[in-house]
Amino acid sequence: MDINVTKPIDRGKWMTMLGIPAGGGADLEEQFARAEALIRTGASPRGIYRVMDVSDIRLEGFSIQKHLEGCMQAAVMAVTLGAGIDGLLRREQVRDMASAVVIDCGASLYIEEACDIFAEVIRTETGLFTTSRFSPGYGDYPLYCQEDVLRYVDGQRKIGINITDDYLMVPRKSVTAIVGLADHPVAGRLATCGECVLKDKCTLRKEGKYCGD
Repeated sequence: MDINVTKPIDRGKWMTMLGIPAGGGADLEEQFARAEALIRTGASPRGIYRVMDVSDIRLEGFSIQKHLEGCMQAAVMAVTLGAGIDGLLRREQVRDMASAVVIDCGASLYIEEACDIFAEVIRTETGLFTTSRFSPGYGDYPLYCQEDVLRYVDGQRKIGINITDDYLMVPRKSVTAIVGLADHPVAGRLATCGECVLKDKCTLRKEGKYCGD
């Protein structure tokens, strides 16, 4: 299904991703406005999901299994902004690398908003309580499980997402995730730093921060 993203890209989060302190001024807002206009023109947000029994989903790692505790079913989902954003980034990298970085960060925030909207669609259509999204590559849930998630929803054929030999997705701004479903409230669970495959080289951890924040 198509996903209609109407909410403006959060400037505060955008600045944080870029490492820019609060403030910035009119010139920065002008750059953000141009970047957002290009993102909205190039993006074609689409999503697909499938409700499955948890027992039928390949779940590797401690963190994803803990996240789905109390859930007999889960929605396996995939969302993409489409190939237009990849083309936009390639053109901007040739024209102006700094602009390309701004657009890249903005597109990451844009697809997160698309995923939030789609997760709400899942909650509404299923009529069930849901956990937060949990994606392959988070915690100790292996990145190669993206291949399984896409296969479950037929993501290559239905919304055009492909997987590289390194288990990265094309188009780049694409997300796969598992959302727990239950007939009672379920909290889900964030992975801890100790469970994360990046715990020894995480830049956030070195700064005393936590991605769950």
